[in-house]
Amino acid sequence: MHTMADDKHAAPDGLFSGTIFEGGFSGGHAESHEWEGWGHYIEHNTKFGHFIFEYLAEFGVSRALSLWIVFIGLWLVLSVEIRDLPLFTLEWTIGTAPVWLPIVLLISSWFIWIWYIQSLFISGRDPVLLDIKIPREITKSPRAMELALVSFYATSGESSFIDRIWEGKVRVWYSFEYASFGGEVHMYVWCWKTHRRAVEAALYAQFPEIEIHQTEDYAAKFKFDPHKHKVFINEHVYANSDVYPLKTYIEFELDKDPDEEFKVDPMAQGFEYLSSLLPGEQAWIQVVFRASGKYGSMFKPKNKAKEWLERVKKEVANVRKLASQSDVDPGKESFPRPTWRQTEQMRIIERQMGKIPFDVAVCGFYIADQSVYNGAVANGTRWFWKPINNPGYLNALEPTRGHNAFDYPWQDFMKIRDGIMVRRYIDAYRRRCPFYSPWVMEYQTMTNEVLATMFHFPSSSVVTPGLERIASTKAEPPSNLPK
Repeated sequence: MHTMADDKHAAPDGLFSGTIFEGGFSGGHAESHEWEGWGHYIEHNTKFGHFIFEYLAEFGVSRALSLWIVFIGLWLVLSVEIRDLPLFTLEWTIGTAPVWLPIVLLISSWFIWIWYIQSLFISGRDPVLLDIKIPREITKSPRAMELALVSFYATSGESSFIDRIWEGKVRVWYSFEYASFGGEVHMYVWCWKTHRRAVEAALYAQFPEIEIHQTEDYAAKFKFDPHKHKVFINEHVYANSDVYPLKTYIEFELDKDPDEEFKVDPMAQGFEYLSSLLPGEQAWIQVVFRASGKYGSMFKPKNKAKEWLERVKKEVANVRKLASQSDVDPGKESFPRPTWRQTEQMRIIERQMGKIPFDVAVCGFYIADQSVYNGAVANGTRWFWKPINNPGYLNALEPTRGHNAFDYPWQDFMKIRDGIMVRRYIDAYRRRCPFYSPWVMEYQTMTNEVLATMFHFPSSSVVTPGLERIASTKAEPPSNLPK
C-alpha cells in the first residue's frame, strides 16, 4: 500500500493501512439520461454522507464508528419489518458461503503469504545503528549531504515478480534520526549491516572529518512503563501535493557557502529544542526513507518515481496556464504574466525534477517521566519541522495521527487506546519499517534536496550546548615518514 499527500488511505490513529477502490459505470446512448439521473442521485447522497462523516469527525467520532452506527441502526429498523431477522441473516450467510467464502479465503491467503514472505526476508536482515560524531568545524553546505544521498538510492532486489512474490525481497531503506536524552543530542543513521560500508563511504566522501561508530539501539533498549512514563507521539505528512517541496537549504542561501556569521541554518531551532530537554525527558525524531520505485501489483507494478515526475510536469503546466489567463476574460489565454508566487513555484518545482525522489515517513516522540512531563515541551515535537515549512505557496509537514487524534475524552475511555497505541508506535519505531506490515505509516515523496535540508551536519554557527562535537579532527600521518 502506498500513501502520499495526494492519496491518503490510512485509518485514523495510526499503523493500519486501508484501501479505497474507485469505480464508475457507463451506459448506452438510450440509457444516458437514466444513468445520469442515478449518477446525480448517488453523487448527491455520497457528498451528503461525506459531509456528515466529516462533521462527526470534528467531534472525535471516527468514520468507522459512524458507519457501524448507521449499519446497526438500519439493521434494527429492518428487524421491525422482518420477523426473525437474526436467524434469516445467519441462514443467508451460510447459504451463500459457497460463493463468497472461496473468494475471501483466496484473497486472504494471498495477503497473508505476502506478509509472511516479506517478514521472513526482513527478519533475515541484520540492522545496525551508527552514531555520528561531528567536528567543531563543518565548512560544507547541505549540498554535500544531498550528493551523499545519491548513494542511498537503490531499487535493486525486487526486479522480478519471483523476487517479490516467492523470495519476499524488498528494496533497502534507511533511517536518519535525531535523539535527545536529557538534553544530550545525538545524530544517528540506521541501516542494514550489509549496507553499512556503503553508507560510511558516502558520508566519509563528503565529510571526511566526521566519526562514525556503531552503537546500541536506544529504542530497543528503552522499556516503556505506563506507570512511570508518559509519551506524546505524532507523525508528519505533507499538507499539500508532494510535487511541492518544503523550503530547502537553497531558499536559505546555504548553497552559496556564506561565511559562518552569515549562515542561517533552518535546523538550528530543532537542535536547540533537543538540547533544552531536562533529565528524565527524551525526544526521538525519525526520518525513514527508501528509493521511490515499484508499488501496487506484485506481477505488474507501477513506477512511483515516473508517476511523481509526471505529476511535477503537469503541475508546472497548470501554474504556467494560470499565469497566462487573461484578466479580462479568464477563459482566454494571453501573454504569460506570472506573479512572484507563481514564478517561485515554477522555479522551485522544476528544480526538483533534476533531483532523486525518495519515499519518506516522518514521526516524532516525546517521552518523559510523569513527574517531569511538560505538555508545552511535548508540543515541540509537533512543530519540529516548522522552520522549513512553507504552506503559503509550497508545502509543510503537518503533525497528524498519534496523540493528535485525541481531542475529546470519549475518544480514549480510561486511556485504553493510549496504552495500545504507544506500544504499537514504539514497536514500529524500533523496526524502522513504515512501508511494510505489520505497521504501515503515511509517507510522501521527497527529493534528496529536501532530505539533505532535514538531516545534515550543522556548522559551527549552530552552537547548541547539548550537541557533542569532536575536539579535533584526525588525519593520517605523512606517507614519507621513515618506517
